[in-house]
Amino acid sequence: MRKKYCFSLSRIGLCYTLIFLLLVGHTALAADVTLAWDPNSETDLAGYGIYFRKSTDGPPYDLFGYVTLAELQDVNNPTFSVTSLEKGFRYFFAATAYDTDGNESYYSNSACAEVGDKIAPCGGGGGGGGGGGGCFINTIAP
Repeated sequence: MRKKYCFSLSRIGLCYTLIFLLLVGHTALAADVTLAWDPNSETDLAGYGIYFRKSTDGPPYDLFGYVTLAELQDVNNPTFSVTSLEKGFRYFFAATAYDTDGNESYYSNSACAEVGDKIAPCGGGGGGGGGGGGCFINTIAP
């Protein structure tokens, strides 16, 4: 029987400090958000999962995609773009880490963005957090 476990974000040192690095709109109806976070230091780390939810915060999130370490341009500064977001909505983002055995951590705290003609951090919550796995919007650029 295979041992199954769930990572604790604080245990694995995966302090997701989601940063909105690049915010680019492609069309009048779609926008892209590039997320960045502090790297996980576990020796059996295989990659990350990026999740989002439109309009309301908290699980269940929708999986946008997984990124393996080999797919990252810089494993010490991981980034991932969430594309084709609908303008006029608030989006909440969360991340996970998964290991070589396929075990995946719980979601990080969420970070939030208002996606419109301009993309901005959400006002009044959804972008903050504290402790292990806390997320916040650090910078935002056009």
